Amino acid sequence: MSAQKLIIGSEIGLISSINTDYNLTDFENRRNTYYSGLNVNYNFSERLTFTSGLHYLRQGYRHKTCYIFEEGVKNELAGKLDYLIIPLALNVNFGRSNKILTTAGIYGAYNIKAVQDYPEPIGGCLIYYIEDLSDYTYDYTLGGIIGAGYRIFENDKFQINSMIKYYQGLKNASKVEEIDIKRKYSSALITVTINYKISTDNKGN
Repeated sequence: MSAQKLIIGSEIGLISSINTDYNLTDFENRRNTYYSGLNVNYNFSERLTFTSGLHYLRQGYRHKTCYIFEEGVKNELAGKLDYLIIPLALNVNFGRSNKILTTAGIYGAYNIKAVQDYPEPIGGCLIYYIEDLSDYTYDYTLGGIIGAGYRIFENDKFQINSMIKYYQGLKNASKVEEIDIKRKYSSALITVTINYKISTDNKGN
């Protein structure tokens, strides 16, 4: 049986993130949004694969403010830190048909958006929440990846995988010269990857 060596694919899913200002179980403070990316996979064997690509990582947080808003407007500030990331991961497949998937690796990230969004207040406290966080956010950061999943479908040309992954920031994301802030982001993801096999090793197994 021939083995496809090079595989490309797209990955989409849901992501829930928070930073170390909060506890992981502070669900009301998590930013929940969508996740997307493109992958390139190289198969060393049926069980071992290397993955890289280009992904759009949306991270952040939410909390209430001390402002007063018009009736019917939700009192919520949303911190949004978006990155372009390049993941580098090794994947090991298990099971009789290699359908149980595991992954571990790192990612490098470049910040392309750092803002705080909230509705227009009509009163309340005198605190000013900074809207543009670009000057207080490092351009580059680094994180770790772990995950597990299952191969839903596979034929000679296509694969469909479902994954549960966890991203943990390894470097401080916030820079404030006057205050020593150590703020790292973590994210939980549920994704589906659709892969296309574009290269074949004709030597066979």
